[in-house]
Formats: sequence, C-alpha cells, structure tokens
Amino acid sequence: MKQIIRQLNLYYYGMMTLTLIAAVVSYFLVYKGLVLPFDPMSQLGQVLQYIVIFDALLTIPLGLFLCKKRCDTIRLIEDEAERFAQYKKVAALRIVLVSNAMIWGIMAFYFMGGYQSMLWVAAISAIGWYFTKPTEKKMFIELQPKGEDY
Repeated sequence: MKQIIRQLNLYYYGMMTLTLIAAVVSYFLVYKGLVLPFDPMSQLGQVLQYIVIFDALLTIPLGLFLCKKRCDTIRLIEDEAERFAQYKKVAALRIVLVSNAMIWGIMAFYFMGGYQSMLWVAAISAIGWYFTKPTEKKMFIELQPKGEDY
C-alpha cells in the first residue's frame, strides 16, 4: 500500500512541478519578448479563455466522478494485488484530470499579460488538486466495501 501511495505522489507532485515549469517558461517567454502578450478581449484571447475554462469545467468534476464510480467496482475485486493496481490507475487519472487546468490557467495568465481570470481558473484547479492528495487512509476508505463504518 505504501508503494502505491509513493507512486501516486509522483503524479501528485509532478503536476505541481509541471505547473511551476509552465509558469516560469511562460513568464520568461513574455518577459524576454519572445512571445508578445495578447489582449484578453481579442478573438484569440477569448478563444483561449473558453478553452481553459471549458477544460476546467469538464475535467475537474469528471476526474472526481470517474474515480468515485470506478472505485465502486474496484472495491469488489477479490485479488488484492489487482485491486491495488486498478486503484493506482484510477487515482493517477484523477490527479491528472483534476489538476491539468492549473497548467493551462497559469500559461494563459502570462500569455494574456497577467489576466486575473485565468489565475482564478488555475486556483480552482489547485484546490481540486489539493483534494486528490494520495494517502493510505484515503486509499483504505475508497476501497472499503460499502456499508462498513470505520
């Protein structure tokens, strides 16, 4: 169980690392003038906003919902090794789906010249990312058969 949590932590902290890399690269591209920031109210700016917001609206709830539904079937698997392997896949998918909008939101923030709304989208995704933190207790609870109170 600890091994699975360690592996899931690679996904968890990897998404934050990718977000930080995206922020630094985007900042320096704009700062050095390699990419000119564009107006958020231009057609390109509005399309980018729609994409980032739609991504967040779709992937955050989808990641949480799919993991919950999938855990309902995973908890019924009798073989413990298979159950843990399936859980690892679905928990990694949840982390990636819920937190991917952080990356796109931060990049859009810098490419639109510091447009605050994109920072809010990234923050909402970061809140979701925080709740996907893999722990042994969370794994234990999600894989418990329904109806058992602990």
